[in-house]
Amino acid sequence: MRNDITAYHKPKLARRPIFLSSYATSDLQLVENLCQSGYSITRQASVGQIASMHGVLFFVVKELIVMNAQLCQSFDLFIHLAHCEQIFIAAIETYDVLVVPSFENILALTMGMLKAQGEAKPSLFWTLVSAAATQCQSLGYHRETTYENIVSRKADNIRRLFWTVYIFDKYMSLLLGHVSNFESLKIDARHPAVPTDPALRPWDETFLMGIKMAELQDRIFTCLYSPATSIKVPCERARFISDLASAMEQWQFELKQINSEGVDNPQVLNMSRGNWDISFYSTLTLLFHASSTTETGIQISSQCFNAARNSLLAHLDCFPQYQKSKLLSDGEYFNWILLFSSFTPFLIIFLHAISTKDTASVTLLTQVLATFENFRQAYQSSERLYEICATFTQIADKLVHSQRSSIGIYDQ
Repeated sequence: MRNDITAYHKPKLARRPIFLSSYATSDLQLVENLCQSGYSITRQASVGQIASMHGVLFFVVKELIVMNAQLCQSFDLFIHLAHCEQIFIAAIETYDVLVVPSFENILALTMGMLKAQGEAKPSLFWTLVSAAATQCQSLGYHRETTYENIVSRKADNIRRLFWTVYIFDKYMSLLLGHVSNFESLKIDARHPAVPTDPALRPWDETFLMGIKMAELQDRIFTCLYSPATSIKVPCERARFISDLASAMEQWQFELKQINSEGVDNPQVLNMSRGNWDISFYSTLTLLFHASSTTETGIQISSQCFNAARNSLLAHLDCFPQYQKSKLLSDGEYFNWILLFSSFTPFLIIFLHAISTKDTASVTLLTQVLATFENFRQAYQSSERLYEICATFTQIADKLVHSQRSSIGIYDQ
């Protein structure tokens, strides 16, 4: 198995795996070293090395199958995929991987997070990210002094892994309403360096934008939603929301400035911009929604409504692109993108529709619901989401077309 994969990596000028282009690791030598350790006949590999190796290979092999790589003509990669999955699951459930701090264990847990996301298991995702965050802090990966005596290549791999865990933690903290495992004031580790190679640079520039978005999401949860630390004074909240909205606009501007000319896998990078649009507007909705509660009830500002609307429109634009590319199945799109996005934009459009009797909002809800038909039966969670959204859409449709008095407030 190792020889099969490294044979693909060696002539990497043809195509580097997307999975190894950025985030947790872009170092092909690291993957080869894991394989050498895992299959060594002279030295017994640790359970963390076994888990991380098979976790990484699981996603690499899965990508090879989806992309119909040349190796598919020579090997039955489905057998290798099942083999990697079986060993990975057995290894990641061990005490050592979950509790004992090490680079390999954190990498394995990160692969587990990705697998949990792909299987629509947000609770498992949070369990794994919490374990990984604890190990990162035990090893001092959040402090810059830790990297002073580590060779540069290894230090870069550690930085990537730490900041990947950080992104996942902050994103899920806001999404699930859980307190983050990282205290931002204690973090002074530098961001990973961006390579000069144009084939990789846009991927890593996007990775850095992911870190910046996670930092913004952390500020939203900490200052607006956390009961213990949220800003209570209305005028201070309003000022904070205004300042953070400006910061998010700047974030969006910087993302659009990334030059993708010469990048590896340009189609995938460009499609991922749709994912970022969904995430950006979903996060922006949560930001503006934090100012919606008033003494007289719920007030949906025009900013909150527009952000929610743009989030749903981003999905309507993004989903057909993935269907056409066939890089993700409809069920995988639901798990990777929709299930791990906030439900708040849909609720905001629903509330706006029934409060203003806006037929355009009902039409938007109906269009979004129609896309859910494609994956509603893929998983129990997707069927449940479909039923919830269908109920809200039906209620909105009936109320908007009835003569009942409107409820709620909408600030034009």
